Amino acid sequence: MLTYNAPIYVLRSIWGLKTKTTTPNFTYELVVVDNKSKNPTRALLFMLQLFGMIDKLYFNSNNDLFAGGNNIAASLASKDSSLLLLLNSDIKIVDSDWLFNLYSRHESGVTAYGLVDNPRRADGYCYLVDASLYKKYPLDEEYQWWWSITKQQAMILQENVVRAYRDHETQLHHYGGKSGKGYKDARGMDIDLAQVKKWFKSGNRVKELKF
Repeated sequence: MLTYNAPIYVLRSIWGLKTKTTTPNFTYELVVVDNKSKNPTRALLFMLQLFGMIDKLYFNSNNDLFAGGNNIAASLASKDSSLLLLLNSDIKIVDSDWLFNLYSRHESGVTAYGLVDNPRRADGYCYLVDASLYKKYPLDEEYQWWWSITKQQAMILQENVVRAYRDHETQLHHYGGKSGKGYKDARGMDIDLAQVKKWFKSGNRVKELKF
């Protein structure tokens, strides 16, 4: 989980994750990378770790935005982890089985809550990916924000599947945009959409899942 300010939403996200999530067939660790938040958020994270709600906490000396921050988090995950979940810090758990339901539908590749179009792709706020594939195709930090995860999906689609739920409000709610507009100055935001679409080879499509 990446954090950048918005302490109320950070608290809601971590508290909900730790108190409302059932995982009958697997265990998980929560790795938090803070992208140089202001002191209130940093103090909150320190306290949450002190109370056992964060397994690993890394205070970044820079705001490396989505791509860089998630690459750091992936490097901190336990080496025996078979899956990585990229989870935003502005979400609300709705169903206690949200994570199990995502996990149980997962196949080799990516399974996500959140589907967007043009081009069709899984959103990045709740994005479950094989750890081996993330290692093979880390987020390209030339595209610091959402195009980095779009490019990763295009690479993964060459050999695996990418699937996502468009409608997932019964499981998890994403507030969106609660960490501000810092992404507007991110590298790669000015890429031409036609170039993005070229990343996806003919016939390789992200599939929509439904409950």
